[in-house]
Amino acid sequence: MHLTVLARFVSSTGAEAAFFIGLWGKAAYEFDGTPTDLAIMSAIIGVAAMIGSVGGGALVDRFDARRVVIGAEVVFVPATLALILASDLPRLLALGTVVWLAGAVLETAITSLPPALVDDAGLDSANARLESANWLALVAGPALGGLMFPLVGFSGIFVFDAVTSLVALLLVLGIDLPDRDAARAPADTLATGGPLDPVTDARPGPLADVLDGMRLAMTKPAIRLVLFLAALPSLAFGMFIALEPLFFRDVVGAPVETLGYINAIFGVGLFAGSMWLERRDRQFTTFRNGVLVVMASGLGSVLYVATGDLRVVLIGAITWSIPLGIALPLSRTLAQRAAGPTHVGRVTGLIGTVSSGASLLPIVVAPVLAATLGIQRVLLAAGLLATVLAPLAWRAAAREDRASAAAAPRSAPEGSATEPTS
Repeated sequence: MHLTVLARFVSSTGAEAAFFIGLWGKAAYEFDGTPTDLAIMSAIIGVAAMIGSVGGGALVDRFDARRVVIGAEVVFVPATLALILASDLPRLLALGTVVWLAGAVLETAITSLPPALVDDAGLDSANARLESANWLALVAGPALGGLMFPLVGFSGIFVFDAVTSLVALLLVLGIDLPDRDAARAPADTLATGGPLDPVTDARPGPLADVLDGMRLAMTKPAIRLVLFLAALPSLAFGMFIALEPLFFRDVVGAPVETLGYINAIFGVGLFAGSMWLERRDRQFTTFRNGVLVVMASGLGSVLYVATGDLRVVLIGAITWSIPLGIALPLSRTLAQRAAGPTHVGRVTGLIGTVSSGASLLPIVVAPVLAATLGIQRVLLAAGLLATVLAPLAWRAAAREDRASAAAAPRSAPEGSATEPTS
C-alpha cells in the first residue's frame, strides 16, 4: 500500500501545481479570463471528469486498477506537455480537456486500489492514507508552483507536472496486486468484470459494464446516500472553480501566487482531516457522521469568503478543509463496502461522476449571478448549500447505520494478508 500512497502523492503534487498555477492562473491572469470564460473552463473540466470517471470505473472492474493507473499516466504525460503550446484561452481549454479526461481516469483507478490491496478491516485506514497523500500534495503542489513560477513561468509548471507523472508511473509498476477477487467473487462472476452472459458465456461489453454499475448504485440505498453526500460539497465547488480566482483578484486584491499559497493551507486542513480519520479506524465511519462533516464543511466555506481580509480567508480555509478531508475518504469507504469487489471500480467512478456533475450545475448561472449580485455574495450562497441540504439525509443515514450495526462483519479471505509488501 505504501507504493500506492507515494505514487498518488507524487502524481498529485505535479497535478495540483499545474492546475492552480498553470491552468487556473494562466486563464485568469495571462489571458484575462472573465467570469464567463472561467465558467466555460469549469464546465469543460466537469464534463471531462464525468466521462473519465465513468470510463475509468468500467476499465478498473474489467482489467484491474493498477493497469488503468499505468495507462492513464502514459496518456497524461504528453497531454500536460502540450499545454505549453496554448497561446490563447480556446487552445488552453482544448488541450486541457485531454488532461482532465486522463486525470479523471487516473483518479478513479488509483482510488479503487485500496479494496484490492487490503482486507475489509483495513479499508478505512487505507482510504484515509491514500486521501492524506492527495491532500499533502495539495499543500506541496501549489506551494512549489508558487515558488517556481517566478523562475520558470507557466511552461515550467507544466513540465514539472509531466515529470511527477513519470515518477508515479515507475512507482506503480512496482505494485503487485494480490489475487483476492477470485476468492471473494461468486463463481459466475469474472474477477474483473460483471456476471457472465447466460447465453454466450462471455464477458459483457463496456456499455453493459457501465449500466450494470449504475443499476447497482440506484438499487442500493447505501450507495445512493453516499452519492448524495458526495454531490453537496461539489455544488459549492462548481461555483468556486468558476469564481474563486476572480474573488482573489477583485475582492482580496491578491496576486496569482496567492492562489497557490492559500490552496496549500487548504491542503493542510484536508490532510489533517484525513489523518484524524485514519486514527479513528472504523469508529467514525458512519453515515450519520458523514452528514455532520458535510454540514461542517459548508459552514467553513462560508467563512472562507465572508470578508475580503486575507487573514479571515486563511482561517476559513482551515475550517472548511478539515471536515472536508474527513468527508471524502469516509464516503468512499462506505460506498466501496456496499459495492463489493466486482463493482468497486464502477461505484468509485460514480462518486467522481456525480461530484463532477454536481459541480457543473452552478456554472450555468455563475456569470449572471456574479454580474448581478457580486462575486462574494454568490460564493457565500454556494457555501451554504451543503449546510442546508445535508440534514435532509439524516433519517436515511440513521437507517443505514442501524443496518450496518445489525449485519455481521465481513472477514478477510482465508490466507490473505492485511497489507502486501508493495
